[in-house]
Amino acid sequence: MRPVLVPSETNQSGGSYAAEVESVYFHFHIPLEPAERDAEANRLLAKVEKSMPSEQVTEEAHQRYLERIRGFIGQHLVGHFQVECRILNGDRVMGVAVVELEVLFKGRVSDLGLQAVPPA
Repeated sequence: MRPVLVPSETNQSGGSYAAEVESVYFHFHIPLEPAERDAEANRLLAKVEKSMPSEQVTEEAHQRYLERIRGFIGQHLVGHFQVECRILNGDRVMGVAVVELEVLFKGRVSDLGLQAVPPA
């Protein structure tokens, strides 16, 4: 099977230098495809709207909340991935390593329970 490039995000979170060994700590995110992310946002919003008074659930409010929730969905794509890491010195590549990982299961954000809010 041929590798397929998927979008990802990387954030450096630290590093160290000790005994002539440098290290960089980072985390990366392989996000859901847009259609899968939108479906998850809709599932979560349906739960939220179920707990709201019906007069507050308007089409305008639905679209506004849906847009906000889309940015909240931080699940990872399930699959087998190869992550290429490059060690750079300016523009010069000093080394390359490939890390393989497999995301076997992901829970859904929408499967989490909603916090109870006491009546006003």
